[in-house]
Amino acid sequence: MKNKKSLKDIIEKILEEMDEVKDFHAESLLQVLLTSLLNAIMRREREMHLEQVDDTKNGFYKRNFSIGSIPLILSIPRTRNSTFFPSILPKYSRTLPEEYRKLVEALLLSSRSIQSLKIALSELNLPYSQKEIEEITETLYQEFKAMNSRELASDWLVIFMDAKVLDVKNEKGEIKKAVLITATGIDMSGKKNFLGSHLHYGNETLEAWKIMLENLSQRGVKRVLLWVTDNFPGISKLIKSFFPLSMHQLCIVHLIRNAKYRLKKELYKRFREIVEMAGKAENFEEAKEIFSQEIDLIRKDHPHFAKELERNQELYLTFTKFPREIRARIKSTNASENLHKELDKIRINSGGYFQSEKILWVKWYIYLDNLQNNSWQKPEPVFKAHLQTLHLMFRKTFETEEINHE
Repeated sequence: MKNKKSLKDIIEKILEEMDEVKDFHAESLLQVLLTSLLNAIMRREREMHLEQVDDTKNGFYKRNFSIGSIPLILSIPRTRNSTFFPSILPKYSRTLPEEYRKLVEALLLSSRSIQSLKIALSELNLPYSQKEIEEITETLYQEFKAMNSRELASDWLVIFMDAKVLDVKNEKGEIKKAVLITATGIDMSGKKNFLGSHLHYGNETLEAWKIMLENLSQRGVKRVLLWVTDNFPGISKLIKSFFPLSMHQLCIVHLIRNAKYRLKKELYKRFREIVEMAGKAENFEEAKEIFSQEIDLIRKDHPHFAKELERNQELYLTFTKFPREIRARIKSTNASENLHKELDKIRINSGGYFQSEKILWVKWYIYLDNLQNNSWQKPEPVFKAHLQTLHLMFRKTFETEEINHE
């Protein structure tokens, strides 16, 4: 007799990568996949039961369950001589925990390719053909394209942009280096939003950043109080060319990382302390004064770095023009960079690279759509608490434009 996997083995295999599992909007697909998956697990549990007791199969009966708003009609396996009931289902409730839908999502996110997804489903005896799996993938891919090209609001409090290096297999089967640029924004109500991603093959270039900004502009973005990016050469002038009245903040985290490699240990420690002091300053002018003192201290031993700091001093300290409570949220590109860290976990789980550009976009969509429809549904508390101040800053920044428009 073949050594069959236990129910625990089946479930653990699916749930191994639960940290990467996220929700997505495709309820009909979830309904079909989840019904089949739960039915397969229940059949396997009955087989395990029959291996241990003197009993026989006695067909199935239908029972309605639901996960949130998703209805399921499951085939509950029966046995002839016992009161067997699958342990995977709640016995006295017809509402299943949200965790069950993650069974399906785990398969989608943990599969390295279409073929590996097909293998994973076939191992669980799920009746899906290559064509059906490709149709599911194509549906999710089209939903990402729609999300990535949708019309955007004209006004934003903050837009963060970050670039991430990835390896993606192209149509020729070659694994190529690519740069993914992602923009996320805080809207006028304080909610976080995914605005778009642009994939550029090769090294990071100013042209790739330009394409990203053009895309946002063409999709409706007109007025942005604050842009937050890293210090890629030419990025500040580029932003000004598209959004001349906007403020721009260069990422403090990137600055500190850069300083660690360029300054001696003691000087670097002092530099971090000064940056922290500047961030707590009463206002922008006081922050500039504190920061200028540090530039003078490092000028002798690191003239080039001091000159660079002097040139970008105001861009590094723009965040001090804002209320202290939100400075930590706008002084770096962490809002977009953290998204890319999650994508990197998915990349590692995919074998170190994405099997195709389509697979990249499908997995990116599953993760992002979960955020948009769950934790990003409500305004961020720290921004919500200061909306009045932020709106006032917004009006002052663009009052000339408003007068001209009138």
